Amino acid sequence: MEATTTGKPEGIFNTVELEPGIVFRYLPGSKWKTLSINVFCKLPVIEDRLTSLALVPRLAARGTANLPTMQDISRFLEDMYGAGMGADARKVGPVQVIRFGIDMPSPSHLDSDVLGAPEGSIVSQALSFVWDVAARPNIENGAYPQNVFEVERDEHRRAIIGIINNRSHYATVRLIQEISQGDPRGLPAWGSLSGLESVDPRDTWDTWKQTLSQCPISIYVVGDGAEEVGELLSRHRLSFPSGRSEQILDISTQLDPPVLPKDVLRAQDILPGEQTVLCMAFGTGIREGDPDLPAMLFCDGILGGFPHSRLFTVIREQQSLAYFADTTPNTWRGLIMALAGISDADREKVENLITGQVETIRKGDISEREMESTRIGLVRRLRTESDSQSTLIRRSLNQEILGGMATHEELADAILKVTKEDVVKVASQMELKAVYALRAKGDDAV
Repeated sequence: MEATTTGKPEGIFNTVELEPGIVFRYLPGSKWKTLSINVFCKLPVIEDRLTSLALVPRLAARGTANLPTMQDISRFLEDMYGAGMGADARKVGPVQVIRFGIDMPSPSHLDSDVLGAPEGSIVSQALSFVWDVAARPNIENGAYPQNVFEVERDEHRRAIIGIINNRSHYATVRLIQEISQGDPRGLPAWGSLSGLESVDPRDTWDTWKQTLSQCPISIYVVGDGAEEVGELLSRHRLSFPSGRSEQILDISTQLDPPVLPKDVLRAQDILPGEQTVLCMAFGTGIREGDPDLPAMLFCDGILGGFPHSRLFTVIREQQSLAYFADTTPNTWRGLIMALAGISDADREKVENLITGQVETIRKGDISEREMESTRIGLVRRLRTESDSQSTLIRRSLNQEILGGMATHEELADAILKVTKEDVVKVASQMELKAVYALRAKGDDAV
């Protein structure tokens, strides 16, 4: 197995192309007590397939060809010294990503007599299991079992409905949908309730087989035993239920985000609840890979995200107008999104306060204390995350798809160099593009 390793800073994954469209990325090391193996299937968003593909991780976790029931899977994981599995659908920018993974005790922490030869080792069993979950699920007569499919479709429906209960998250999802103006890349990774009505067990399996044969695949492995996984992958080609196509899907064509609306877009929903959530999107023109990205994250940190940030201190503490106030960056679209949980009667007042704080930052009204507190907070957050296998993988996958900085440490080093002038430059580019209100029924909403 040959990897590009020369002169690589700490935290950069070694990379091996196994075959066209399939990449192995690994980070060996004994600092972790677990070995994490994850398969990421990267898909362009196609609206009429989004929901059925979002069901695939749920169905895959219910059983494989070798372990057809959840009880069989549970016993296998127990025999793997308490390993844990995971499968989910997510979005990285505009790309739908289907993940299958296992976290198991590091081989270096197990007795040597359980390891065995590479083909029969516990690492080999873990890799085979993950790939079975991805590519060899329990299938009956060319379809997912009907009873399993109905249960998981109902669970998925309940999960989508349940998102409404997290009002701040739901508000950001709705704002993104509105600002996308019909572009399917604005849809959430889990699909839609309407999409669930048209899916069935056979079509879902057929769609997944076809997708798996064409999609780019990244296999990420972190921890002691990562190099053994690479040796196994180099000796044994992955098998696919419908073979592997020579025409690999091109996800790069979706990477340019939808054009933001020229004028401020306004939208609202009214749902039962005790508070209204106001969500505002400011365009910055700064995306992953832009040299001004660290300054954008710094600006976001001054505006929201920390107890010392403007939205918290001004709107929540000084004005007592918010149950919560926060910001979140969207680095694919180049947005800073401000959120506040408020009384519905205070919507206009809070909107003006938020835009007013952006204006004060734009004018350079930023104290040295704010700068240093934000710098310390951002760097601490990034360096804490760099100790986590999952966040290391997430950052690398994000860089692989969207570009930009590959490690938390690289981004932290850039944050250390951000100046007040850099932050003012970002704020001067911020332009309000959308305002969404998830209004609380019964809280003065009309």
